[in-house]
Amino acid sequence: MQVCITTKKTLLATLISSTMLTGCYWDDPKEAAAYVSSEIEHEDVVEHLVELEARATPTSDGSSVTRAAGSDGYQYSVDYIIEVMKEHGYKVSTQEFDFRAWEELAGTKLNVDGIDLISTREAGEGVEADYAVMSYSGDSNGELAGDIVFVTPDFNFDSPNYDDTDGCEATDFEGKEVAGKVAVIQRGGCNFTTKVENAQNAGAKAVIVFNQGNDEGRKAVVNGTLGSDTAATVPAFGARFDIARQWFDASQTQPVPVVLAVDVKDEMVVTQNVIAETKRGNPNQVVMLGAHLDSVPEGPGINDNGSGTAGLLEYAVTLADTRAPVKNKVRFAWWAAEEAGLVGSEYYTNELFAPIYDQAQNEILEELGLEDPSQLTEEQIELVEARYTKLNKVKLYLNFDMIGSPNYIFGVMDGDLSDTKDSPDNAYTGDFKPPYGTSDIEATFNEFFTAKSEFTVPQALSKRSDYAGFADWGVAFGGLFTGAEKVKTAEEVDQFGGEIDVAYDRCYHQACDDLNNVSQKALFVNTQALAYVTTYYAFSKPLFPEVEEPAAKTMTRMQSDMKPTKKLRIGEKLKAAESHSDHGHFHGDFDQDRQ
Repeated sequence: MQVCITTKKTLLATLISSTMLTGCYWDDPKEAAAYVSSEIEHEDVVEHLVELEARATPTSDGSSVTRAAGSDGYQYSVDYIIEVMKEHGYKVSTQEFDFRAWEELAGTKLNVDGIDLISTREAGEGVEADYAVMSYSGDSNGELAGDIVFVTPDFNFDSPNYDDTDGCEATDFEGKEVAGKVAVIQRGGCNFTTKVENAQNAGAKAVIVFNQGNDEGRKAVVNGTLGSDTAATVPAFGARFDIARQWFDASQTQPVPVVLAVDVKDEMVVTQNVIAETKRGNPNQVVMLGAHLDSVPEGPGINDNGSGTAGLLEYAVTLADTRAPVKNKVRFAWWAAEEAGLVGSEYYTNELFAPIYDQAQNEILEELGLEDPSQLTEEQIELVEARYTKLNKVKLYLNFDMIGSPNYIFGVMDGDLSDTKDSPDNAYTGDFKPPYGTSDIEATFNEFFTAKSEFTVPQALSKRSDYAGFADWGVAFGGLFTGAEKVKTAEEVDQFGGEIDVAYDRCYHQACDDLNNVSQKALFVNTQALAYVTTYYAFSKPLFPEVEEPAAKTMTRMQSDMKPTKKLRIGEKLKAAESHSDHGHFHGDFDQDRQ
């Protein structure tokens, strides 16, 4: 017999009528969602952040503490998640994989034209940094010296012939006398590792990638990563646009010398994702949510992403404590090595979904009497994808990355692309569409915030956080975000309060991303939001509204010509947006997704 649980807490007034329906909260997905959300305790969410910061350990050079993948601090964080989840009755497992752990050590130096530059590690509050070492940069093995050589920069941003592909092709380096020099390359057009590897192959002894400069969001220091699979071995730095433009002007009349040094720790280690799920619920209808557990090497990562980690953990505790009889199985994930390029979540999605797709394809081939996938027509591939969708038990994924920024906004992924289709941060260009159900997830998040009388800011689907792998494998997705390095606008101050022209997170990717770097209001409200939306889907059957078939009509020749020339197929990796704005890199900034 099902026992009803009562509460003295006020439920969301706009979602539950003043006269409760007879029976339990669990009889209706919205009532269940509102109840579990209302049970989230502010102090308990914050306590998880306290525990995470306590588990951060000193970096190799002792300059900070960290929870980066491969560090003791990360492992202690894993242990904490496992302990709490097991205590609350979840089935917990870890997924291990090899990971290339990289860390910048003490002693970094960059002097250009006789001026010692300020790194992001050295810049204090109110001090503008000049450069950052790119993650997975090579070691200089002591000091290196050489003159600057620019490749093919283009500062004519308003020209119809503007070219943003500096250094993206090996031919860009022809006739540039790069050998033995420090190549300076403008951001844009391709990922950082392509630029650096091309320069290295042309003989450069080091590379500096400077910000593009084509708008205000592309002028600060490039805080980039080459990715854990890079073949680059030379030192690689990112620099701000204005200072690089000064170097360019000076280089037109005289040599511009560089002296640099960088010492790094670069080794293969074993790291792990943490996966946990409810023991109850339909195992063929999995509602999944996740947050990356690792920080950058520079700091403890309490907002980025202790906030998402804590939100998931407190929701799991609350869901267990309310003894919610979920109809669909709920699966939690804490991802490793997101800061190195979504490594943990990509590993998980490829390992889980690729075999399912292969099974679906083999079944359709057998049913059609075919032997090779190359024999499948477009219509038959549709059959494969429909079978894959049926076989795939993970029906949606919710992502929570930085949900407590101190100068916050309430950002919700724009699942229907109604507000961000033309944004440079949108990966779904042209006719490409997100997986079915993504727009419904956005609507459900907005329903919660509307009930709370809170504004929201639509976030472009850039594919630069851990939802990317799920999106590529045809799983509906959504999530929340409170802002990173971009500055807050006057309109956003009117909506959310805070400081105008100040970054949402002034400590983004820095040592000061600690307990003092979190808005407790944003963290609490977003944890309630994730609890509401996850619980709603945990009790929903079906998960999403049925697809409405368009009315039949005669297609004109012009309409036929406008049909999509290429459909995004399940398992096909959609390149991430060439981001121009806040947190567009979803850590480290590849500038483009890895190929």
